[in-house]
Order: sequence, then C-alpha cells, then structure tokens
Amino acid sequence: MKNNLTKLAIIALTMMAMTACGTVKKAASQPNPTTPTTPTTTVTSDPCDAVIATLGNWQTMQTGGNITLNAGSSFSSSVQVRMVRDEAIYISLRPVLGIEVGKLLITGDSLYAVDKVHKRYIAEKVSLLTSGIPVTVSDVQDMFLGRPFLIGKGTLNEALKSQVTAAAEGVGLTLAANEQYKGYGYSFTFDKKNHIVSLNIVPQGSTEAAYQARYSDVKNTQAGNIAHSINVKASTDKRQLSLSITYKNIDWNGNIKIDRSVNTNYTRMNARDLFSLFAN
Repeated sequence: MKNNLTKLAIIALTMMAMTACGTVKKAASQPNPTTPTTPTTTVTSDPCDAVIATLGNWQTMQTGGNITLNAGSSFSSSVQVRMVRDEAIYISLRPVLGIEVGKLLITGDSLYAVDKVHKRYIAEKVSLLTSGIPVTVSDVQDMFLGRPFLIGKGTLNEALKSQVTAAAEGVGLTLAANEQYKGYGYSFTFDKKNHIVSLNIVPQGSTEAAYQARYSDVKNTQAGNIAHSINVKASTDKRQLSLSITYKNIDWNGNIKIDRSVNTNYTRMNARDLFSLFAN
C-alpha cells in the first residue's frame, strides 16, 4: 500500500488535473485560447441568472468526511477539510481514531504535502501541476464544492456570465466557457433544479471527457447549493486516477484553524520523484 505522502500527492494531482485541463495529459497543439464549437441547441433566455442565484457567499468552511483514492490500489480514510475562501485549502488524512497521519495544504501559489508517519514532505509551486495555466485556489475550491467557475477568473457571477455559452441538456442545462485552453473544452451541467451534475473536460474534436467530476447530494446551505458528494476521474500518462469525497455537515463562516506549519526536520522530497511512485 502506498505511503501517506503519495496518497496526498494523488489528491493534489487529481485536484489540479481537473481544474488545469492540460496538467497530466498532454493537450493537442492548438492556439491559446480557442473557442469551442457553438452548441447546437442554444438557450434563448438567460439561464445563467438562475444558476448564479443558487451561489451564496462564504468566507470559511470546515467539515469532516471520507475520501477514497484509486490509482492502481485503493485507499480510504476519514478526512477533515477546511477552506478560507480564495486563500487556502487544507485536507487532513485521519484514517484511525481521528489521528492525523498526513496533510495537504494549498495556499496562494504554493502546495505542501506532509507525511507525519514517515516524516517526509513536499513543498512546491502549484505551477508544477498546472502547466502554467492560471488556476487559482478559488478554482479548486469551487470544484470541490460544486460551483461553476471560469479558470483564473473566479466563480460564475453576473459580471462573468457573458463569457459562457448556455445550451439545453435534456431537461437541464450546460454552461461552457467561451475561452478554452490547450485544445480542451470545459463545461458544467445542471439538472432542472439548477443542481450541478458534472464538470467535464473534453479534448476538442472528441465527445468523451478526459477528466470528469460527478456531483450528487446537492444541498442548499448558508453558502448556497453545495455538492456533498464528488467523484473525480482523471488520467496520467500511464493510469487512471479516481478520487471520491463525501462531506458531512459543513460549518460556514466560523473561526477555523489551518495548520500551515511544515516541519523542516522532515526529509524533503521532490514532487516529480514522488509522482513516479504511482505513475509506473
């Protein structure tokens, strides 16, 4: 079974792959940005307003939950998740009796993963995983809460709605960003209740998603509609990665503590070497 640091790296890689489009799978050579094909059935009214109305404001969140990783072998653990909006994401692995064995911290342009059991850590720039695409902490937060966003520009809002194209999707809706990156198009689907169903990242010219997040158990909260169950699938060059996470009751806008410390007495690992442990 892979060590805790590798598990944290898988979480980080999958998170960033889903928001960065070209991170772990080389994109087709294509000018940047590109414009996706216009949907065949365009919604004539303005459905963005109904979706935007479901997106409440928030400043902090914390919750417990469970996470399952699969990158050739499977691992499950209880987790604690804490976020400060636009600033930090903290995920703590606690597989037994609530004892933290590892943590992942994304803050600003930095990523840290700490394995307390083996006393090792990585400290890297987020750009290592994003291939220079301007993914922000806010983008990753939105992905893991089930909120539509535009890469590098923030959560969908009134000022940004002219930058997406809406199309009917069965009895629901698809919203696609007008500007795409590196030969990939990304879009969000919603059901008739304006609950998010999926985030799909599809190579242009293909009908099959290369990366996908499926959302369920969407609940109306103090921060608006939030998915409490997320299933992410992504690809490295050599294998499929999957990550499932479920949240329990989420606490919003309270005082939270995010452990930003990194014990420099631990052994520092190069993230590229670490990823090779599960890329073979």
